[in-house]
Amino acid sequence: MSSFNYLKSAIKRKNVSLQVVADATNMTKGYLSQLINDKVKMPSAQKLEALHQYLNLDYPHKHKKTGVIFGKFYPLHTGHIYLIQRAISQLDELYIILCSDTKRDEELFKDSAMSRQPTINDRMRWLLQTFKYQKNIHIELLEEDGIPSYPHGWNEWSSRVKSLFNDKGIEADCIYSSEPQDAKMYKQLFALDTILIDPDRSFMKVSATQIRQAPLKNWQYIPTEVRPFFVRTVAILGGESSGKSTLTNKLANVFNTTSAWEFGREYVFSNLGGDERALQFSDYDKIALGQAQYIDFAIKYANKVAFIDTDFVTTQAFCKKYEGKEHPFVQAMINNYRFDLVILLENNTPWVADGLRHLGNPTQRKSFQQSIKTMLTKNKIKFITIESADYDERYLQCIELVSKLINHSNA
Repeated sequence: MSSFNYLKSAIKRKNVSLQVVADATNMTKGYLSQLINDKVKMPSAQKLEALHQYLNLDYPHKHKKTGVIFGKFYPLHTGHIYLIQRAISQLDELYIILCSDTKRDEELFKDSAMSRQPTINDRMRWLLQTFKYQKNIHIELLEEDGIPSYPHGWNEWSSRVKSLFNDKGIEADCIYSSEPQDAKMYKQLFALDTILIDPDRSFMKVSATQIRQAPLKNWQYIPTEVRPFFVRTVAILGGESSGKSTLTNKLANVFNTTSAWEFGREYVFSNLGGDERALQFSDYDKIALGQAQYIDFAIKYANKVAFIDTDFVTTQAFCKKYEGKEHPFVQAMINNYRFDLVILLENNTPWVADGLRHLGNPTQRKSFQQSIKTMLTKNKIKFITIESADYDERYLQCIELVSKLINHSNA
């Protein structure tokens, strides 16, 4: 009698109940249970074919070579991708086991140059997005909290791995790795051979540690999905007619990167007939949300640094100026979006009326500038003020500040 244990594993991978499978394949739950537990001596060929179609298995069944890769992917980099692509080219199915440990991961972040800490969901998304077109690559999560740190705790760790394999119906034939020091323990604990790929890093001369410590220096090894966690962000602030939009564009050009334009101006043109007098309190959350989308896009496609024309503090200052109160959604955006460098341009350049600006007299300009400073301080946002009224001096000072930011990240 043939063994149908592989059907049990396939049902676990599909993550559906026996009743759901039975209903979908026109059989009773009892018959299905006996079948997958090898208690049916002569199963119906029609029922077997229906099961294989529903579970997306070859029929008659052919053993698929299955491999496993373990990793923290903190962060995912091209060395990992090379390992994974080499492995799947030699396998029918590959399981990537994403390992997480809350305390360890926090320590890795604290000792890194990452601009923000990735959650486990972020790291899962990096993998899912990178391999979304390869349906024979599967991502599973292994929580390692409470296990003694590497190289200790092998027995506790292997016990959790075996439990995960059982829960997900993973029947591995081998393990792929770039770490030769782990091969012996894999063999001892799982009775599985380890296939080593580029263990001396001759093809991909990079490690996650190197990227965490000097991300901009190793920029070419960081995938697009991961780069937002290492991009340096520079916000250029100032009142009306302070030259921030022009300066933002010039800086993005010289650093060969992206910028996020001021969404508020576009919103006024598109929705308010080009006149700020039509603004009302209910518009500010829409402006903030649009600005956030511009910022996210600029960060995702940036070349190491992204420039932001106007931040949420400035939006809030306008809201308080015109509506007499702060907007809670805008405040939430202030709390969530923090930039690596905030440059405030002194509002002392010549006034240029463009049809949208209304705070043109010296008293209004000075008052609004002070509002921005007060709000930055209130929100504990550090900023550097550029006081020169000369456009070229401003440009050169900003280049120097941004260069220092980038060089510090390369150290």
